[in-house]
Amino acid sequence: MKIYILMVALTLGSVATLLAQGIEFNHGTWAEIKAQAKKENKLIFLDFYTVWCAPCRKMAKEVFPLPEAGDFYNKHFINVKVDAEKGEGTTLAKEYRPSGYPTLVFTDADGKQLYRTTGAESAQELIKHAEVALNPQKDYDLLKEKYAKNELGKDDLYRFMVIAKAKDQNNEVNDIFDRYFDLVHQENSKEIFVLMEDFLSSSSSSSFKYLLAYRNNFYRTAGKKQVDDYIKKILKQEFSSKFLHYNSKESEQNYLAAKAVLESKSNLTEKEKLQLDVSYYQQARDENNFIKAADLLVKKYAYRDDEEISMILGGAYMVKNRNHLLMLKKWAEIAVAIRGNSLNYLGLAMICDQLMDKENALKNIEFCMEASKRDDDGKAGMIEQFKQRIEQHYKN
Repeated sequence: MKIYILMVALTLGSVATLLAQGIEFNHGTWAEIKAQAKKENKLIFLDFYTVWCAPCRKMAKEVFPLPEAGDFYNKHFINVKVDAEKGEGTTLAKEYRPSGYPTLVFTDADGKQLYRTTGAESAQELIKHAEVALNPQKDYDLLKEKYAKNELGKDDLYRFMVIAKAKDQNNEVNDIFDRYFDLVHQENSKEIFVLMEDFLSSSSSSSFKYLLAYRNNFYRTAGKKQVDDYIKKILKQEFSSKFLHYNSKESEQNYLAAKAVLESKSNLTEKEKLQLDVSYYQQARDENNFIKAADLLVKKYAYRDDEEISMILGGAYMVKNRNHLLMLKKWAEIAVAIRGNSLNYLGLAMICDQLMDKENALKNIEFCMEASKRDDDGKAGMIEQFKQRIEQHYKN
């Protein structure tokens, strides 16, 4: 009888444990997790951890198993534990860039980040962060009101910055980061630099100017290449938005002067300078300089890179000189020899059409169509339209 009572008690205890379980973590691939999130109409919660992280182990042991945490998270999220140093976790860590461990990231079903924080010491804190992720607009409005009154401390500034970034409010994010940086910049740490990479996108920001002035300090903590690459990325993005967008009206004199400044601040390589020149002269419809820069780029750097050649061929629409078109045809043939995909055959067909070479234009369009069907790239409809346009071209 005593044994029976003990077995019943153990059974009831096991049932109680199942009914009061904590957060359930999904162990599928990232693709499978996103598919499940879409199917169940849920957000995704990622716990970025490492095996050596003591706070991570504490959360895993003391917070995640709590029934109140499980009740809330299992209802609203597909939950994932991500070892940032192993397997697919290393790829996800590169994408979401945890600034410390544990980092808790909340995304939509497509993987777009909605909110993030660095750990929680209780189930109540964990649920509070989840509530922000589920309704970021409510928290955003409240934080924005307090921000205008300069009432936000470091932690709230960080939360406000994360939500503003998720809403694509980039100018606002830069302003928030400057205020946040004023509280922490003296560290010159790798963690602060990682936050810069995540949030800061303006060279006019006081924080970015600080980075330029004290880049040697950040070299020691974050690495010279990583710091230089980030500085170059920001400066090139701003340069491109001013000089390389469609219908840019900036003069060549202004372009060359700005490029010299960019080079002095970011150590542009010759290849990068040629790429900028090709893009600028294409937008400026300066055929001679476009061909001159493109010829150097292909001969020195792009002769084995079909994607780079394809980018150059994007400027073929404004080329009129036959000798220049023959150069473009040669480059297009190189691209096809490297990779016979539909995009490269389409580029070659386009050049042949401009050369009034109907036979080769139509022949390469057929090759283009075959490659599209072979690769199942979804371009068949567009290729058929181009084929009809070529045929119509020679009827007129």
